[in-house]
Amino acid sequence: MQLKRRLYVAIHLGLTVALALVGGIVYAAEGVSNPEVRARVELMQGYKAQMKLLTEAASGAQPFAADRVAAAIAALQAGAGELAPAFRSRAEDPASQALPEIWAAPSEFRQKTAKLVKTAAALDGSEPGALADTLAPVQAACKDCHGRFKLQ
Repeated sequence: MQLKRRLYVAIHLGLTVALALVGGIVYAAEGVSNPEVRARVELMQGYKAQMKLLTEAASGAQPFAADRVAAAIAALQAGAGELAPAFRSRAEDPASQALPEIWAAPSEFRQKTAKLVKTAAALDGSEPGALADTLAPVQAACKDCHGRFKLQ
């Protein structure tokens, strides 16, 4: 019976988080008319939501929920490899924050996204301290890429 209840709670929590994230992502991409750019914005907003959850769990701003942390880590790891391919073709939109330097320096952009893939793969969600230690390089990889390729 205990296992059944835990499963129910986990499914309910997962669905609630997914609906909240999708709602926020759709709202964030509303002003983007180019479908390819909209997909990129939604991808980045998904990362942002996962990073927020992980940062709050690592810092103690929210209670550490191992199942939510594991789901966020899995989402980051699964999606990190999608980043460079999402920017392969030069699609633009006035509402986008992507700088043209992405396409002017594609190898540098790929190096920075590869760093995200590597740091995301090393995330450890076993407890808040381990998460904080392994999240710092992911945050640095995000900041490094945004500093060079995103409109501030």
